[in-house]
Amino acid sequence: MHFLLIVFTIFAGACESYRILALLPYTGKSHFMVFEPIVDELARRGHHVTVVSFFPSATPRENRRDVSLVGVAPLNVEVMDLKNYDDASFFARKFYNQFVLVTDLIKFNLDICERILKADVFNEFLKAQGDYDVILVEHFNTDCMQGIVHNYGVPSIGLMSCALLPWGPDRVGADMNPAKFPSMLLPLTEDMTFFELVENTFNMYFYLYWHKYLIRDEQTLLEENVGHKLPPLGDISSNASVILVNTHHTLNGVRVLPPSVVEVGGVHLHNKTVKALPEHLEQWVSQSKHGFILLSFGSLIRGSSLPPKRFDAILRIFALLPQRIIWKWETDDIKDLPENVMVLKWLPQYDLLNHPNCVAFITHAGLLSLTEAVAAGVPMVVVPVLGDQPGNAAYAKQAGIAESVPFYDLDENTLNDALLKVLTPEMRARAKAFSKVWSERPLSPMDTAIYHIEYTARHKGFHLLSRRHDYSTELCVLKYGILSVFSTIIFVIVSSCFGTNKVKVKQS
Repeated sequence: MHFLLIVFTIFAGACESYRILALLPYTGKSHFMVFEPIVDELARRGHHVTVVSFFPSATPRENRRDVSLVGVAPLNVEVMDLKNYDDASFFARKFYNQFVLVTDLIKFNLDICERILKADVFNEFLKAQGDYDVILVEHFNTDCMQGIVHNYGVPSIGLMSCALLPWGPDRVGADMNPAKFPSMLLPLTEDMTFFELVENTFNMYFYLYWHKYLIRDEQTLLEENVGHKLPPLGDISSNASVILVNTHHTLNGVRVLPPSVVEVGGVHLHNKTVKALPEHLEQWVSQSKHGFILLSFGSLIRGSSLPPKRFDAILRIFALLPQRIIWKWETDDIKDLPENVMVLKWLPQYDLLNHPNCVAFITHAGLLSLTEAVAAGVPMVVVPVLGDQPGNAAYAKQAGIAESVPFYDLDENTLNDALLKVLTPEMRARAKAFSKVWSERPLSPMDTAIYHIEYTARHKGFHLLSRRHDYSTELCVLKYGILSVFSTIIFVIVSSCFGTNKVKVKQS
């Protein structure tokens, strides 16, 4: 009887093995770092996984097939020049820098889309060859892969490496009320002033329509390559059974989300272990009596492109600190370093953050770096530059685990003031306490992700999205837009004519 039970269990397990296609054609390494552990864990659990990406696995696995896109397009690693974001003008800070970034990134991905569709290795997916139970596809600022999803006619699951983009809530049926939820592109939390509400409303709806305008060519491009008409790509994207988002409400703010939008923030840390540091590095950090500070601008930004005035200000402050500093710097031309500063082209960031002597982290507020610091319980000085970094920084500061210094404000005074606050025992205690709050969940991020993937494959898709309706969405846009404009006009007129009285409201 026991033997039969074991045999039944083995065959039952085999029946639960699914064929999974993962379409991850973005060239940014940080994005793939979120998804790689998921596809690897799926393979480890016995599913047959085909992964199309620019980052094929270096470790072959029997039931994982990697389709390499290496060489199809250049990788998006250390390509952002900090000098391009050093304009401190009000217009550049509030609009221009982000506008250029969003526009260039969407155009860049359109070019990548065309290259991929014409690549020989992608031909089988273009023709929808291969039998799959579910498709994983990244939801970012391109719908290039949605035509492939539609051609296969199987359920899909969206993967997001960051918080919902301004056009995201509209697609997944989430509440996008700009009076309650800030755009992830802005340095705002839910506690917004009146003029911040106006700015937030403009930002969210401008980029919602600007995104629709810029990606219109993808529809034509895909239809030319698949050889037939397709439904609107945005509608195919909205039809995903589940969206797995790399956020958690404790760190990234509370959102009103449908059941199909599932937060799995920290999933990239699954089974990640702290490794021993190289001997010279271990000696350097261990011998620092006052601990050490880690500085890195991540994998997308080229830290060595720091403008001279920012660089000199940082060095002057570092020279006054009793702590030692480890700094990610990509070139060999750095000179006149203080004795307490070490620069490295590559550094084991996770291992350093978890070293007992790490007392602070100076970071660009990229979500992966932020998550790793939170998991390690290390307080931060966040220096947001672009993309979702301003929003990430605002929430980290609100959580009491970081001080925020926008890149265009970075100088001796602002950095010194931020470090004085971050290097206190109180801030370190808050970071340790917050780490426990963030990590304690009913299920681990990975188990949560795998459950929803297997559930979707098992039931051949399910529909829990609060489907958006274009007519009602247009009315909401019109309503909030008109309300914001007229409210601003009335507020300015009343203020100038009669003045304003400040009323303090006690909050519980």
